[in-house]
Amino acid sequence: MAGPAGFVGRESEMSRLLEALGGDALAVLVVGDAGVGKTRFVDEGVARAAAAGMVMLRGGVPAAGGHAPLLPVADALRELRRLEGGQLLAAALDAAPAYVPGEVGRLLPGIGPGDAAGGDGQDGEWSRERLFAAVADLLAAVAGRAASGAGLVVEDVHWADSATLDCLTFLRRAGRGVPVRVVATCRGDEGPLAAHVVGWLADVRGTAEAEEIRLGPLSPTEQVADLWGGGPVSPQVVEELYARAEGNPFFTEQLVAAAMAGGAAGALQVPPGLPARLAELLAARAGRCAGDARAVLAGLAVAGRPLTEDLLDAVTGLGTEAVRQGLRELAAARLLADDVAGGGHRPRHALLAEAVIGGLLPGERAALHERTAQALAGTGDQALAAEVAGHWRAADRPAEELPARLAAAEAAEQVFGYAAAAAHLRRAIELCSTQPAAVAATGIDLPRIYLRAIDALFHSGDSGQAGLVADEAYRRFAHHADPATAAVIHHCAGYYRAIDSAAAGLPLVEEALRLFEQAPPSFDQADALLDYGSLFMVNIEGRLEASVPALDQALEIAEAAGATALIPRILSVMAYTAFMRGHLDDGFAILERGWALARAERDGPSLVWLAVNESDDLLKLARFQRAAEVASRGLDDARQAGLQSWETATVLTANAADALLALGRTAEAAAVMAQRATTPPGREHWLVQVVRAEVALLHGDADAAASRRLIPAIINRADFGFDGMQRAVEAALWAGQPEDAIRETRRALALFKAPDLTIFCGRLLAAGMRACADLAEQARARRDPPAVVAAAAAADSLVTWVERMGGAPFTDHPFVATIPAERATWDAERIRLTGPSDPEAWGSAVKAWQSLGWPHRAGYAWWRQAEALLDAGEPAAAAAGPLRAAAAAADGHAPLLAQIRAMAGRARIALLPPTEAAPARAAAKARPPYGLTGRELAVLRLLAAGRTNAQIGAELYISPKTAGVHVSNILRKLGVSGRVQAAAVAERAGLLRAGQP
Repeated sequence: MAGPAGFVGRESEMSRLLEALGGDALAVLVVGDAGVGKTRFVDEGVARAAAAGMVMLRGGVPAAGGHAPLLPVADALRELRRLEGGQLLAAALDAAPAYVPGEVGRLLPGIGPGDAAGGDGQDGEWSRERLFAAVADLLAAVAGRAASGAGLVVEDVHWADSATLDCLTFLRRAGRGVPVRVVATCRGDEGPLAAHVVGWLADVRGTAEAEEIRLGPLSPTEQVADLWGGGPVSPQVVEELYARAEGNPFFTEQLVAAAMAGGAAGALQVPPGLPARLAELLAARAGRCAGDARAVLAGLAVAGRPLTEDLLDAVTGLGTEAVRQGLRELAAARLLADDVAGGGHRPRHALLAEAVIGGLLPGERAALHERTAQALAGTGDQALAAEVAGHWRAADRPAEELPARLAAAEAAEQVFGYAAAAAHLRRAIELCSTQPAAVAATGIDLPRIYLRAIDALFHSGDSGQAGLVADEAYRRFAHHADPATAAVIHHCAGYYRAIDSAAAGLPLVEEALRLFEQAPPSFDQADALLDYGSLFMVNIEGRLEASVPALDQALEIAEAAGATALIPRILSVMAYTAFMRGHLDDGFAILERGWALARAERDGPSLVWLAVNESDDLLKLARFQRAAEVASRGLDDARQAGLQSWETATVLTANAADALLALGRTAEAAAVMAQRATTPPGREHWLVQVVRAEVALLHGDADAAASRRLIPAIINRADFGFDGMQRAVEAALWAGQPEDAIRETRRALALFKAPDLTIFCGRLLAAGMRACADLAEQARARRDPPAVVAAAAAADSLVTWVERMGGAPFTDHPFVATIPAERATWDAERIRLTGPSDPEAWGSAVKAWQSLGWPHRAGYAWWRQAEALLDAGEPAAAAAGPLRAAAAAADGHAPLLAQIRAMAGRARIALLPPTEAAPARAAAKARPPYGLTGRELAVLRLLAAGRTNAQIGAELYISPKTAGVHVSNILRKLGVSGRVQAAAVAERAGLLRAGQP
């Protein structure tokens, strides 16, 4: 009888896999039922890719669950350390940014200097993304040294933890110079799947850069060839095997092995007594093994992970020689997996382990779980803590499970596996109520466990559950004997209640500050004062003066407590309040103090915080070019520190784009925003979403309206109102919906309780008055006096609100450079509301916006000035100058340009003077600059709009690969290295205008 054959069949699927690994795909999903051959298929693909020069690293997810977060990624890194005797890893670390070894050392102990930032795993706002960025940078360095790049294979993602899936998503989206391919296998018949797995699969399947390969059953011929390589197998046996196994390779293998073990000689025959169900067959085959082999198999099945001989000895108690004999018998019976990394052993398939466990008595299972917990704990490997806790639970030993849960939570926090940490901590909270003796004996601080669980839930993205646990902690510990503990609980509960209702959260935070006064200075106290001063007093209440003493005290406490990581954040908010009070020199001096401290400490998060605040301050001062430079520098700092995906760093992207939009450089802003193309919608990323909506609006994208609908859903604070709702109002106006614009204006203004922050409301108010003027003009055109009165009443309500705020929105302020221009626009719109529009009023607005260097705003005022001249009966020649100036200024603002062209058409005004029209027509016939072809120009315009290669391909009916070739040619011809630079060159060269060939 011939032995098992090499890989046969599935050549079509294999071609797709290899093409994906060598093409544009960033993720490959291999899906099939249990036993269909996913592992063997991927094994063959990995072997072929490796032969072609690709470095392929592998990690698997244990079937038992309860494993450490990021275990498959850690396994893959351990495999990398074994390759080339560790030389490949060492070279990649040398090539990677300096922060990488310390972060990767969390997953691969012994390679880092031991000073990774955020060493306690608690600073989840940025550290988790930093770890993922380090893995991405390391793998990119590996890919850069390999002939054909690098890939990461993760098997059985249907059992994966959320941190592993988030890391895979990060790798797919990271956009490092050399892409790292992700290959994942997933059962198609596993169910029900966890919600985070379902979401991840949907995300992968929804991207153009992913390839899904479904493996079905083998054909009868492939099935037999797969096992026996053309040996003497009768057609009847082929037919019976296929009928029994339905083309499932693993079931077929086990049927054949059972037939061989049953004593059939010569040609293969299938005894009629074999079970028809796979689980029964596996149990029967395992049951025919000798006693020691059965004990070894049971130990491996219950452990749920590969075990070495020493661990198997500890789990089974058989002794080394008996364990080895059992392993030999299992291998001969094809019940052990081949070539397990690290010298361990495991059952041949998860289905076999399930069958063995199902055949054990409850007492047998409990005893094996207990011995497995003891054996794994005895290794001292912190990465096994989660599995130890799971085995203690399965053994029904809660007293031993409690400390194991806390150890597992700590291990998860070290690698920022927040969902897993939260689950361990919440289980520990349950156990504390049933195990008072264990709590007393170990001195467990239950309130701190609650706080850790709340932080873990928040950082895992489940702020709703975090709020519920915070409320539970408040009910239990609000009156704790230790004032510091009670204070932290009050602060935490108040913070989460304020997400939905500031009024509900503020009293708790104020009580927290009172309680902190009874305790020594601490990081927690400084943090609470910072939240009180910035979040509650400035952003929610809008009470600037009330924030100053709180921030001063926060700085004093932070310095006394040695909370150096908090000091630059406090200083950045203090600088903002100085600017708000008109003390510009003081504000910049405070910022410089923060910069000096952050640079001296090489504090990446603080550098990003300061860049966010300074770029935002510069935007308000209308120093747009400087704001773009500070934001760009901050993004470079974020990349160097591995923080580019941190939520706060996304604000830098929005600020950079905002500055470019103000300068009229829409294409460059779109290219910057394209770097955040995958940022999910929601309150956490609201600023990125509203800036993206504005970019889409300026491009004339019909989807802008859909983007705008998300904005009102996230506006529940005053600072959201002036930074976000004004864009929603303007989007409504350009969509021809002034009623919506007025409604959203009123909603935003209702958030302001004091005048302090209303100095930023000029743009919002001018847009609201524009909406009233639009309604009045429409009503007069329809001869609808009641509608005219309603529009005037709406305008009067805005005027009344401004008066109630002491005129602050339109009173000159050193910090808000746009107020004079916004006031001029407001005045011009009020005149338009009541009757004929005034060309001189619009001329004043033009001058004010020109002085700021804000072309689109000046273009709008020029358009209104031309409209006023034409409405007043002036000849077209009088309006031609303003209208042509408006057209020039409106480049990059599609809705405004459309209105200008429509007016020019109605008035028969040529937007190019006659002396310029002929050369322009001649230039249009000339070859485009830089030698770009017509197709390359089309690709360039889509590239500048922020489209990916896949999106460009879809719009131009070409493949993503062809689009990528065009992009490469464009970059070469323009002499630039990236898409952002290409967009900038194209805009300056006029290559993005519709008239350009």
